[in-house]
Amino acid sequence: MTIADQINDQVKSLRKDVKNLTETVKKLDADELRSLGTDLVGRSRTRATASYDDLVKKAEEVVASARDLKLDNVQKRAEKLVETLRKDARKNLKDVRKRAESVRGDVQKRAEDAIGDARATVQRVTKRPAKKSTAKKAPAKKTAAKKTAAKKAPAKKAPAKKATAKKTAAKEATSSNRRTR
Repeated sequence: MTIADQINDQVKSLRKDVKNLTETVKKLDADELRSLGTDLVGRSRTRATASYDDLVKKAEEVVASARDLKLDNVQKRAEKLVETLRKDARKNLKDVRKRAESVRGDVQKRAEDAIGDARATVQRVTKRPAKKSTAKKAPAKKTAAKKTAAKKAPAKKAPAKKATAKKTAAKEATSSNRRTR
């Protein structure tokens, strides 16, 4: 194929394209295109108008809020908020106190149980007879009458405690155990 043949083929294809374009333009209906364009512009205008109206309403609300915004109103709102927060804090504090009291009782009971277990273990290890638990419970509040009666009563001498003898015996036993190892 020569260059002239290639150029002639390209010119023929251009003629076909122009002819097809002319037929396509003839098939187009100007009224239909106009109505489609009008519909598109109408919908766009409606959306823009609605958006603008919404924007104007919001702007008016902001302006009205700004006009109503006065120092007295702000202070009243702040005072109400502070009062609400105080009430919530008091309520939370009461709840925390209740929980602390219940936890305190549980901890005290567990401590007494642990002391009892420890004593039992010590007694098993030392093979001494069991002694009743002397774990103290929470001290009761004393009244003024009991305090004055206690002050007036003569002091009694307490009998010698056996606890010191037990402690020295236990120390001697542990030291002798260390020597034998």
